[in-house]
Amino acid sequence: MLLAAKRVLGLASLGLGIAAVVAPEGFARWLGLDKDAEAVSAFGAREIAAGAGLLSPVRPGPWLWMRVGGDLMDAFALRAAVSRDNPRRRFAIAATAVLSLIAIADFVLAVHASTHRRENEQAAA
Repeated sequence: MLLAAKRVLGLASLGLGIAAVVAPEGFARWLGLDKDAEAVSAFGAREIAAGAGLLSPVRPGPWLWMRVGGDLMDAFALRAAVSRDNPRRRFAIAATAVLSLIAIADFVLAVHASTHRRENEQAAA
């Protein structure tokens, strides 16, 4: 289970990270965060690093915890986007909902990797 999740999350992180780094202004504008393109680019770089770590032949546990921390940072950044004066508020709310689901999955997998050390070691493939 952990090996498959590691690969799926790694590819998803790379895809999202590349999109955020290549087009941070568009990504930020889509959410109504016009002034935060630099933050979006930095968050994208973090996603690329997490994706590369999860796809590498190492234990996924630390990389999963990195994603949990990143999810918290993303949630904090999205707080401003869900304000009533954001014309793109619907998209920001949808992104926040998706982020919440991903954060739960990341947390559950990180805890699983931490408590099932043998599986965490075996997922280093």
